[in-house]
Amino acid sequence: MENGSFVRAVIVNFLSAFIISAVACYFLLTYGLTEVIYIGNLFGLYFLVVFGTEILIESGKLQNNIQRFKFVIVNIIVFDILFLIVMPLLFGAHIFDPADNIFIVFGGFQYNLVLSVYFYMVVFAILMLVFNYLFYRIETR
Repeated sequence: MENGSFVRAVIVNFLSAFIISAVACYFLLTYGLTEVIYIGNLFGLYFLVVFGTEILIESGKLQNNIQRFKFVIVNIIVFDILFLIVMPLLFGAHIFDPADNIFIVFGGFQYNLVLSVYFYMVVFAILMLVFNYLFYRIETR
């Protein structure tokens, strides 16, 4: 495995995913859908950690073992941090609206769920880890 080509492929995947995420956010802002702006993160994460990781594994630049999951976790953390920093710089500080609250009564107890952009980022990260696990299982059969 040539280290330079691996780093180059990772950077290209990361930049492509970030561009996809920015375009999705721009599209949502254009149509006034600021309440669901976090979906831009979902598109970028999917491209980066599912599609991009599959490309790296198929080309032999990344092994399909625990190294895959370590790589995906690091990519998710870095992508989410940069998403939270760069998107308000590109589209204005108002891009991430205040959180929505959902009250659920279950078994006599009332739960208050705060559904903010951070909540959805965690849900998307878990979803991407599940997708990677499914692809891992398919390829190791």
